[in-house]
Amino acid sequence: MKKLLLYVPISIICGCSNFSTTENRLYLPITSPTPTFLQCPEKPVIPLDKTETKSLSLTENIIKISDSINSEKHLRYKFYARTGKDFNYRITSNVCIWIFSPDTKLLQRRELIISAQQDSPISGEQMFIDLPLTGEYIVQVSSPTESVEFNLEMSLGDLPISESSMVSSENTTLTSQLISKSENTETKNSAEEAVKNYYLNLNQGKYQQAWSQLSASFQNHQKLHPDGYNSYYDWWSGISNILIQDVQKIKISTNTATVNVQVKYQKKSGENLTQSLRLFLVWNSANKNWLIDTVTLN
Repeated sequence: MKKLLLYVPISIICGCSNFSTTENRLYLPITSPTPTFLQCPEKPVIPLDKTETKSLSLTENIIKISDSINSEKHLRYKFYARTGKDFNYRITSNVCIWIFSPDTKLLQRRELIISAQQDSPISGEQMFIDLPLTGEYIVQVSSPTESVEFNLEMSLGDLPISESSMVSSENTTLTSQLISKSENTETKNSAEEAVKNYYLNLNQGKYQQAWSQLSASFQNHQKLHPDGYNSYYDWWSGISNILIQDVQKIKISTNTATVNVQVKYQKKSGENLTQSLRLFLVWNSANKNWLIDTVTLN
Protein backbone atom coordinates (compact mmCIF):
# COMPACT_ATOMS: atom_id res chain seq x y z
CA MET A 1 0.00 0.00 0.00
CA LYS A 2 1.96 3.03 -1.20
CA LYS A 3 1.14 6.60 -0.31
CA LEU A 4 1.46 10.00 -1.90
CA LEU A 5 3.50 11.92 0.62
CA LEU A 6 4.10 15.44 1.32
CA TYR A 7 5.68 15.83 6.58
CA VAL A 8 8.70 15.19 12.43
CA PRO A 9 9.76 13.12 15.39
CA ILE A 10 10.01 19.05 14.59
CA SER A 11 13.38 19.10 13.11
CA ILE A 12 11.45 19.28 9.85
CA ILE A 13 10.32 22.89 9.94
CA CYS A 14 13.60 24.32 11.14
CA GLY A 15 15.88 22.25 8.93
CA CYS A 16 18.11 20.84 11.64
CA SER A 17 21.51 19.42 10.84
CA ASN A 18 22.85 15.88 11.35
CA PHE A 19 19.60 14.01 10.77
CA SER A 20 20.37 10.31 10.23
CA THR A 21 18.35 8.42 7.64
CA THR A 22 17.76 5.58 10.09
CA GLU A 23 16.99 7.65 13.17
CA ASN A 24 14.02 9.79 14.08
CA ARG A 25 15.43 12.89 15.73
CA LEU A 26 13.43 15.48 17.61
CA TYR A 27 14.72 19.07 17.68
CA LEU A 28 12.59 21.90 18.98
CA PRO A 29 13.33 25.62 19.13
CA ILE A 30 13.61 27.23 22.54
CA THR A 31 10.27 28.37 23.89
CA SER A 32 9.30 30.00 27.15
CA PRO A 33 9.68 28.16 29.42
CA THR A 34 12.63 26.43 27.75
CA PRO A 35 11.89 22.74 27.12
CA THR A 36 14.25 20.22 28.70
CA PHE A 37 15.72 17.71 26.26
CA LEU A 38 16.80 14.20 27.19
CA GLN A 39 18.91 11.81 25.14
CA CYS A 40 17.62 8.38 24.22
CA PRO A 41 20.29 5.65 24.01
CA GLU A 42 21.31 4.43 20.56
CA LYS A 43 20.15 0.99 21.69
CA PRO A 44 17.88 0.06 24.61
CA VAL A 45 19.71 -0.21 27.95
CA ILE A 46 17.85 -3.44 28.58
CA PRO A 47 18.79 -5.92 25.78
CA LEU A 48 16.17 -7.08 23.32
CA ASP A 49 14.47 -10.22 24.62
CA LYS A 50 11.70 -11.71 22.50
CA THR A 51 10.62 -14.00 25.36
CA GLU A 52 9.41 -10.98 27.36
CA THR A 53 7.47 -9.45 24.52
CA LYS A 54 3.72 -9.02 24.17
CA SER A 55 2.31 -10.37 20.91
CA LEU A 56 0.00 -8.14 18.88
CA SER A 57 -2.26 -9.15 16.02
CA LEU A 58 -1.57 -6.05 13.94
CA THR A 59 -3.78 -5.39 10.91
CA GLU A 60 -5.12 -2.26 9.23
CA ASN A 61 -7.20 -1.72 12.35
CA ILE A 62 -5.69 0.61 14.95
CA ILE A 63 -4.30 -0.80 18.20
CA LYS A 64 -4.13 1.70 21.08
CA ILE A 65 -1.87 1.18 24.10
CA SER A 66 -1.64 3.26 27.29
CA ASP A 67 0.86 2.29 29.98
CA SER A 68 3.67 3.56 32.23
CA ILE A 69 7.43 2.95 31.99
CA ASN A 70 10.73 4.09 33.48
CA SER A 71 14.47 3.54 33.01
CA GLU A 72 14.21 0.08 34.60
CA LYS A 73 10.95 -0.97 32.99
CA HIS A 74 10.92 -1.47 29.22
CA LEU A 75 7.84 -2.65 27.34
CA ARG A 76 8.13 -4.67 24.15
CA TYR A 77 5.54 -5.51 21.53
CA LYS A 78 5.91 -7.84 18.56
CA PHE A 79 3.82 -8.19 15.44
CA TYR A 80 4.03 -10.19 12.21
CA ALA A 81 3.98 -8.40 8.86
CA ARG A 82 4.93 -9.02 5.25
CA THR A 83 7.45 -7.16 3.09
CA GLY A 84 6.16 -3.85 1.75
CA LYS A 85 3.46 -3.34 4.37
CA ASP A 86 3.16 0.19 5.80
CA PHE A 87 3.70 0.33 9.57
CA ASN A 88 2.21 3.53 10.98
CA TYR A 89 2.52 4.56 14.60
CA ARG A 90 1.94 7.63 16.77
CA ILE A 91 3.50 8.03 20.20
CA THR A 92 3.60 10.78 22.80
CA SER A 93 6.76 12.85 22.88
CA ASN A 94 8.10 12.02 26.36
CA VAL A 95 9.33 8.45 25.77
CA CYS A 96 12.02 6.65 23.78
CA ILE A 97 11.09 4.09 21.11
CA TRP A 98 13.02 1.63 18.95
CA ILE A 99 11.71 -0.42 16.02
CA PHE A 100 13.55 -3.68 15.14
CA SER A 101 13.17 -5.76 11.97
CA PRO A 102 12.91 -9.60 11.94
CA ASP A 103 16.71 -9.85 11.57
CA THR A 104 17.04 -7.67 14.76
CA LYS A 105 18.30 -4.68 12.77
CA LEU A 106 17.33 -1.29 14.22
CA LEU A 107 14.99 0.33 11.69
CA GLN A 108 14.08 3.51 13.51
CA ARG A 109 14.55 5.20 16.87
CA ARG A 110 13.89 8.49 18.57
CA GLU A 111 17.04 10.31 19.63
CA LEU A 112 15.78 13.23 21.73
CA ILE A 113 12.66 13.57 23.83
CA ILE A 114 11.09 16.41 25.75
CA SER A 115 11.13 15.90 29.52
CA ALA A 116 7.80 16.36 31.28
CA GLN A 117 5.94 16.92 28.02
CA GLN A 118 2.22 16.58 28.67
CA ASP A 119 0.42 14.93 25.76
CA SER A 120 -3.35 14.56 25.65
CA PRO A 121 -4.75 12.19 24.70
CA ILE A 122 -2.71 11.00 21.68
CA SER A 123 -0.33 13.45 20.12
CA GLY A 124 3.39 13.79 19.51
CA GLU A 125 5.02 12.18 16.51
CA GLN A 126 3.33 10.13 13.82
CA MET A 127 5.77 7.95 11.91
CA PHE A 128 5.72 5.64 8.92
CA ILE A 129 7.97 2.71 7.94
CA ASP A 130 7.87 0.70 4.72
CA LEU A 131 8.63 -2.72 6.20
CA PRO A 132 11.61 -4.36 4.41
CA LEU A 133 11.17 -8.02 5.43
CA THR A 134 8.52 -10.64 6.09
CA GLY A 135 8.59 -11.74 9.71
CA GLU A 136 8.28 -10.62 13.30
CA TYR A 137 8.97 -6.98 14.19
CA ILE A 138 9.72 -5.65 17.68
CA VAL A 139 8.65 -2.30 19.15
CA GLN A 140 10.45 -1.38 22.40
CA VAL A 141 9.46 1.60 24.58
CA SER A 142 11.17 3.11 27.63
CA SER A 143 11.94 6.35 29.47
CA PRO A 144 15.48 7.49 30.38
CA THR A 145 14.29 8.94 33.69
CA GLU A 146 11.42 8.68 36.11
CA SER A 147 8.17 6.87 35.55
CA VAL A 148 6.03 8.38 32.81
CA GLU A 149 2.76 7.50 31.15
CA PHE A 150 2.59 7.16 27.39
CA ASN A 151 0.10 6.58 24.61
CA LEU A 152 0.88 4.56 21.49
CA GLU A 153 -1.19 3.88 18.38
CA MET A 154 -0.11 1.32 15.77
CA SER A 155 -1.56 0.06 12.50
CA LEU A 156 -0.66 -1.50 9.17
CA GLY A 157 -3.09 1.00 7.66
CA ASP A 158 -3.56 4.75 7.85
CA LEU A 159 -3.84 6.60 11.15
CA PRO A 160 -6.39 9.42 11.38
CA ILE A 161 -5.18 12.96 11.97
CA SER A 162 -4.65 13.59 15.67
CA GLU A 163 -7.66 15.23 17.29
CA SER A 164 -5.35 17.70 19.02
CA SER A 165 -4.66 19.30 15.64
CA MET A 166 -8.33 19.83 14.84
CA VAL A 167 -10.23 22.99 15.76
CA SER A 168 -14.00 23.03 16.02
CA SER A 169 -16.01 25.70 14.24
CA GLU A 170 -17.29 26.82 17.64
CA ASN A 171 -13.76 27.47 18.94
CA THR A 172 -12.78 29.19 15.71
CA THR A 173 -15.78 31.49 15.97
CA LEU A 174 -14.97 32.30 19.58
CA THR A 175 -11.38 33.11 18.70
CA SER A 176 -12.53 35.41 15.93
CA GLN A 177 -14.86 37.24 18.29
CA LEU A 178 -11.96 37.95 20.65
CA ILE A 179 -9.91 39.66 17.95
CA SER A 180 -9.96 43.42 18.17
CA LYS A 181 -12.07 45.10 15.50
CA SER A 182 -9.30 47.62 15.01
CA GLU A 183 -6.95 44.97 13.60
CA ASN A 184 -6.41 44.83 9.86
CA THR A 185 -8.52 42.07 8.26
CA GLU A 186 -5.90 41.19 5.66
CA THR A 187 -3.27 40.77 8.40
CA LYS A 188 -5.53 38.53 10.51
CA ASN A 189 -6.36 36.21 7.63
CA SER A 190 -2.83 35.78 6.27
CA ALA A 191 -1.24 33.61 9.01
CA GLU A 192 -2.43 30.30 7.54
CA GLU A 193 -1.41 31.42 4.06
CA ALA A 194 2.05 32.31 5.37
CA VAL A 195 2.47 28.75 6.68
CA LYS A 196 1.21 27.23 3.42
CA ASN A 197 3.52 29.49 1.41
CA TYR A 198 6.49 28.49 3.58
CA TYR A 199 6.02 24.79 2.83
CA LEU A 200 5.32 25.55 -0.84
CA ASN A 201 8.67 27.32 -1.15
CA LEU A 202 10.42 24.34 0.45
CA ASN A 203 8.62 21.90 -1.82
CA GLN A 204 9.70 23.90 -4.88
CA GLY A 205 13.32 24.07 -3.72
CA LYS A 206 13.16 27.80 -2.92
CA TYR A 207 15.20 27.36 0.24
CA GLN A 208 16.53 30.94 0.44
CA GLN A 209 13.01 32.31 0.18
CA ALA A 210 11.76 29.88 2.87
CA TRP A 211 14.71 30.83 5.08
CA SER A 212 13.64 34.48 4.88
CA GLN A 213 10.25 33.46 6.31
CA LEU A 214 11.88 32.58 9.67
CA SER A 215 12.43 35.22 12.34
CA ALA A 216 15.99 36.37 13.07
CA SER A 217 15.97 34.61 16.45
CA PHE A 218 14.90 31.35 14.77
CA GLN A 219 17.55 31.70 12.08
CA ASN A 220 20.25 32.39 14.67
CA HIS A 221 19.36 29.44 16.93
CA GLN A 222 22.71 27.70 17.29
CA LYS A 223 21.34 24.29 18.25
CA LEU A 224 19.03 24.20 15.24
CA HIS A 225 21.24 25.98 12.70
CA PRO A 226 24.87 25.77 13.89
CA ASP A 227 26.12 26.90 10.46
CA GLY A 228 23.24 29.25 9.77
CA TYR A 229 21.63 28.93 6.35
CA ASN A 230 24.06 26.17 5.31
CA SER A 231 22.68 23.85 8.03
CA TYR A 232 19.15 24.72 6.98
CA TYR A 233 19.86 24.06 3.29
CA ASP A 234 21.74 20.80 3.93
CA TRP A 235 18.78 19.39 5.82
CA TRP A 236 15.94 20.55 3.61
CA SER A 237 17.64 19.54 0.38
CA GLY A 238 17.30 15.96 1.65
CA ILE A 239 13.48 16.18 1.55
CA SER A 240 11.89 15.12 -1.74
CA ASN A 241 8.22 15.92 -1.07
CA ILE A 242 6.05 17.80 1.42
CA LEU A 243 2.29 17.54 1.84
CA ILE A 244 0.17 19.71 4.13
CA GLN A 245 -2.78 17.70 5.39
CA ASP A 246 -4.43 20.32 7.60
CA VAL A 247 -3.90 23.96 8.63
CA GLN A 248 -5.91 25.63 11.39
CA LYS A 249 -5.56 29.12 12.86
CA ILE A 250 -5.78 28.91 16.67
CA LYS A 251 -5.11 32.43 17.88
CA ILE A 252 -4.23 35.77 16.34
CA SER A 253 -3.55 39.31 17.48
CA THR A 254 -1.97 42.40 15.97
CA ASN A 255 1.61 41.12 16.23
CA THR A 256 1.38 37.36 16.94
CA ALA A 257 -0.42 34.31 15.55
CA THR A 258 -0.67 30.62 16.42
CA VAL A 259 -1.34 28.02 13.72
CA ASN A 260 -1.70 24.23 13.92
CA VAL A 261 -0.49 22.22 10.95
CA GLN A 262 -0.52 18.52 10.10
CA VAL A 263 2.27 17.87 7.61
CA LYS A 264 3.78 14.80 5.99
CA TYR A 265 7.28 14.49 4.50
CA GLN A 266 9.16 12.07 2.29
CA LYS A 267 12.95 12.05 2.46
CA LYS A 268 15.12 11.26 -0.55
CA SER A 269 16.33 8.25 1.42
CA GLY A 270 12.77 6.87 1.32
CA GLU A 271 11.92 7.54 4.97
CA ASN A 272 8.47 9.02 5.58
CA LEU A 273 7.48 11.20 8.54
CA THR A 274 4.26 12.81 9.75
CA GLN A 275 3.87 15.43 12.49
CA SER A 276 1.22 17.57 14.14
CA LEU A 277 2.90 20.92 14.85
CA ARG A 278 2.01 24.22 16.48
CA LEU A 279 3.65 27.23 14.84
CA PHE A 280 4.04 30.58 16.58
CA LEU A 281 4.39 33.50 14.18
CA VAL A 282 5.36 37.15 14.69
CA TRP A 283 4.30 40.07 12.51
CA ASN A 284 7.07 41.84 10.58
CA SER A 285 5.76 45.40 10.33
CA ALA A 286 8.59 46.49 8.02
CA ASN A 287 7.76 43.96 5.29
CA LYS A 288 4.14 43.43 6.35
CA ASN A 289 4.40 39.65 6.56
CA TRP A 290 4.35 36.83 9.10
CA LEU A 291 7.60 35.17 10.23
CA ILE A 292 7.81 31.73 11.87
CA ASP A 293 9.36 32.29 15.30
CA THR A 294 8.83 29.05 17.26
CA VAL A 295 7.59 25.49 16.60
CA THR A 296 6.42 22.87 19.09
CA LEU A 297 4.83 19.45 18.91
CA ASN A 298 1.09 19.76 19.09
